[in-house]
Amino acid sequence: ARASGGSAKTPMGAPRVMRSWFSTRVGLYGLSGLHVPGDFERLARETIGKCTTLARALKAAPARAATVKALDEISDAVCTVVDVAEVCRHTHPNREFVQAAERAYVQLQDYVAALNADAGLYEALRAARRADEADMSSECRRVALTLQEDFERGGIHLEGRTRTKFDDALSKSLEFGMEFQRNLVRPEHVNAVELDDDAHRLLPRKLQQRFQRSESTSSWRGVLDASSASTMLRSAQNSDVRRKVFVASNAGPEPNKNVLANLLSARTDIARSLGFQTYANFAMSPLLARTPEAVRAFLLDFSDSLRERAKDERALIQKYAANNHQGDGVISTWDKAYFMSQARGNECEFDSRAISEYFLLEGVIVGIGKLLERVLGLEIQMQDLASGEGWTEDLKKLVVKTRDGEMRGTIYLDLLPRPGKFNHAAHFVIRCSRKLSPTERQHPSVALVCNFAANSGTGRALLTHAEVETLLHEFGHAMHSVLSDTEYQHLSGTRAPMDIVEVPSHLFEHFAWDPDALKLLGKHYLTSEPLPNGMINALRKSKSIFDAIESQQQLVFAMTDLELHNQTSTLSPASIGDLAASIQNEHSLFPVVPGTNWELRFGHFVGYGSTYYSYLYADVLAEDIWKRFFAGDSLAPGAGESLRDKLLRHGGSRDPELLIREVLGSDALYEVGGGFRPRV
Repeated sequence: ARASGGSAKTPMGAPRVMRSWFSTRVGLYGLSGLHVPGDFERLARETIGKCTTLARALKAAPARAATVKALDEISDAVCTVVDVAEVCRHTHPNREFVQAAERAYVQLQDYVAALNADAGLYEALRAARRADEADMSSECRRVALTLQEDFERGGIHLEGRTRTKFDDALSKSLEFGMEFQRNLVRPEHVNAVELDDDAHRLLPRKLQQRFQRSESTSSWRGVLDASSASTMLRSAQNSDVRRKVFVASNAGPEPNKNVLANLLSARTDIARSLGFQTYANFAMSPLLARTPEAVRAFLLDFSDSLRERAKDERALIQKYAANNHQGDGVISTWDKAYFMSQARGNECEFDSRAISEYFLLEGVIVGIGKLLERVLGLEIQMQDLASGEGWTEDLKKLVVKTRDGEMRGTIYLDLLPRPGKFNHAAHFVIRCSRKLSPTERQHPSVALVCNFAANSGTGRALLTHAEVETLLHEFGHAMHSVLSDTEYQHLSGTRAPMDIVEVPSHLFEHFAWDPDALKLLGKHYLTSEPLPNGMINALRKSKSIFDAIESQQQLVFAMTDLELHNQTSTLSPASIGDLAASIQNEHSLFPVVPGTNWELRFGHFVGYGSTYYSYLYADVLAEDIWKRFFAGDSLAPGAGESLRDKLLRHGGSRDPELLIREVLGSDALYEVGGGFRPRV
């Protein structure tokens, strides 16, 4: 899953700087005062000192609405440094900078933990809500409410044995989560597969190079990661090889059986200490869904909507299996990806290499700029970096303005691979938007981080269509950040509930499949000719040809994540495996393969903890928005005005239910069990 970067969650928000603190000279990542690795230590120290002074003054002052503003000021100050430290430790090529950023990050996270546990700040906030809530703006009231909820979700109001039990469970959950992830990368738990000479010879050349000859067994041994396993399952011509790869990549690590059981048990204890029946109830209470019952109802309806289409898609796979002399009518789970790839290539007349020639990275960026101008009325200007502002030679800086020249924000593009860099696609917040005065706003900045490698034949970055979709996804997050008009940074931009924060990014993915948008995005890297209609039609067909089967897999992940975290009693390792298998067998046409236990490799259990469904919520809501405002004339002037004015500008400052109904109408959501779910 794609990440939306940012700092740690704190009652103050995800903490940004009172601008007079540091030198006005532009520094690294745009942070004044950051020029050499040692500056991180000084900036962290000065930030802690200033915030401590602010916190002391806040607790001594009378309780009033200004208390909320002061808490947001503290949050903003911490975030100014910790967010830069976060992106620096993932992107800077200099190891000294990375290590200095990591030290500052840890130091500030420890300070955030102290703020979270400051009973004086908590009581000052509660007193302000009691004394002055009637005079607060609606945004101020929501910020105050979420701040108090964040304090209490950290257990600050608990006492005695309940607090002790909560702290113990929280510590265990963090440790078990880290252990689960560590087991995925430990050498002794990394899975490998052995192939004979014939099977090895039939692999694509790049994959052949990942295998080592074993002199003792006269076979070829290769270590599998998610990428290589996926490629082999799509391209290996031998079904037995595909079976070996599938089993190896979906088995173990064995220690994660107990680790996952312990993680779930600790999370249940956290929830119960805070008065929730299950961890899913706890995790969803501040979100659009609010209750597990709403999510389950959505997932079950979604599953029903997919079933018949998935059967038709399976029949097409069976046709290609029969052509390959696998005509017994049964498609093994390990053969699914191979025959889907065969069918997609033939049915769609799809030539991925030829299509990539129309997606030169620089051209796609220009096309996205034109897209944003047409849809959102923005001007995207490429701007030179100031001396000392950038962290890599290929960095690009985009300045976002309205048509009348109003500054909206900055987007840094760090899009090419290099050693040690974060190896996924992500949107990192560097600075949040907020109102500084009635006439002045703090302009946001973000970094979009991807790894688009140069084509071996041309030496230039020619993107696959999937990479174009990824870049548009991240630009959706960026627009959420730079178009935010909130007064407080605590709920600015992507600081919104998890099950709606992905809506803008999923909506922007639709442009990757829209004919009019593709004419802007796709220009041949040699001739500048637009992407031909035939290729566009092939692309669009390839999107829908196996949509139901692919959605079933995401549904299985979401349903398993939900049910594992919605148990009122402790699950044994065996019962966890049984539950995951039963969900797959019920909601997918491709059953569990003996010897596999995918749930022990699903790292998203750690990060999402019952909220993986949020991607499916976002998909459905984004589809509704696209149909209502964009379908049929996606580039019409002002097509994005409703998106901008009703969704993007609010960030997380409005109740998610009211926000979605404002965008899509009162019938956009169904109420189930005290929560809300989108239409299917």
